[in-house]
Amino acid sequence: MFALNTGASGLNAFGEAMSVVGSNIANINTPGYKSTRANFQDMLATAVRGTRQKIGKGVNIVSAQGDFSQGSLESTNQITDLALEGPGFFTLRDQFGQTTYTRAGNFTFNADGFLVSPNGKFLMTREINPVTGEPFGFPRAAKVIGVNDPPQATGDGTNDTGIRVQANLDAEVETPELPFDPTNVQAEMFNFQTAITVIDERGGEHVLNIVFRKLREVPPQIDAATGAPIPGTGTRNQWQWYVVVPGEEVGAPPENLIAVGGGFLKFAENGRLLEATNGTFVPAGPAQVGPEGQIIPPGPPVLIEQPLAINTTVPQVTLPFTLNPQVIGISFGQGSNPLDPADRRTGLEGVTQFASESKVLNLEGDGNKSGSLESIDISAEGVITGNFDNGSVRPLFRVFLTRFVNDNGLLRLGDNEFREALTSGKPIGGHAKDGIFGGVRARNLEKSNVDLATEFVRMIETQRAFQANAKGITASDEMLADLVAMKR
Repeated sequence: MFALNTGASGLNAFGEAMSVVGSNIANINTPGYKSTRANFQDMLATAVRGTRQKIGKGVNIVSAQGDFSQGSLESTNQITDLALEGPGFFTLRDQFGQTTYTRAGNFTFNADGFLVSPNGKFLMTREINPVTGEPFGFPRAAKVIGVNDPPQATGDGTNDTGIRVQANLDAEVETPELPFDPTNVQAEMFNFQTAITVIDERGGEHVLNIVFRKLREVPPQIDAATGAPIPGTGTRNQWQWYVVVPGEEVGAPPENLIAVGGGFLKFAENGRLLEATNGTFVPAGPAQVGPEGQIIPPGPPVLIEQPLAINTTVPQVTLPFTLNPQVIGISFGQGSNPLDPADRRTGLEGVTQFASESKVLNLEGDGNKSGSLESIDISAEGVITGNFDNGSVRPLFRVFLTRFVNDNGLLRLGDNEFREALTSGKPIGGHAKDGIFGGVRARNLEKSNVDLATEFVRMIETQRAFQANAKGITASDEMLADLVAMKR
């Protein structure tokens, strides 16, 4: 009788289905777990005697279909706990190069400082270009612990690097009586000073003193033919600036302060900056002639005006901190041209010359010493940013995600992992928030998407179906017993 086999198939099928339900319930608290549903199909026997119709021979499980719907998020205190909010999988790779995929984001650091899953597989990321902020290269493991931030030298003035000075120079001060001597700078030689720490290419710190000296006002020369002033021959509303360092920085006597560079600042009558230029030192002596044709008297080296370098719009100074001379740019403001109606520059964002006390409003410079990692942050785009003890903050890696055309076609491996299969389609790589991928939530875990109420209903249905099939076997047994009894 087919009824026994039919009932046996039901017992087998619903026994396996109960295992599916039990597995779902057992993983109710498993991070990133995706529930499974048993799909049944009927089995056909031979045709019914005397008809062309076929009858059922039983049932079997044709597939265990995964439910990849989003699970709820649970907040945690671990920055390395990551949850995906939307489509995609975290990409894992073991030490043998085998790639698997997971939704469980309970990552930790291993002994070597790599970000790994609980079973030790490496989370795949891509390195980030610190200048462009874009990921580059092939996916690789993220070594975070032990990362150092290399030193960055103070910039040369290109691309808004270097030193930026915002200050006011008192328009009513008098020019110091003592001539400026760049080989032995004294406090009586300048009107105002400020200091800033800069960084060399090895991460060493150096203090630069920036001093300002007002130039004596000289009336312009008069053109004898026209009786008009000759442009550029007089001096008014002009200052010199110098960069001064201790003597030991440049191989001079340590007790001396040495000016290693300088330039000129020109202001309009209303105190706005017109122009900031470079300067160069020339030895003083009877044979020296200045840019205006003037004879330079004997004495210490004299600063004369020099055009800015071609590759920058700010003055620069060269400092011999290491074997490679370091060029540092100093921005005193953009300047302005009041004679040009199209010039939108104000001449107010840098150094000004108003009739108030000289003071620094803001003084800052780039560059940093080498630093060790203190902490990390992970953004919704999956960017892992390092915070270093030197104050530097820079992106390190970006989490690499993977999608598939058919998630249900993935091969379930256990350990919250899946593997590519023929039915899943080829993996599609990318990053969080890149259109087809969801976002990353740090300090969160995606909980199991098992619906306990639904599983209890399935459990009851499966149990009753199992009992009914067992009852069918019992009834068939009784019918066989009656058949055998007929012989007696």
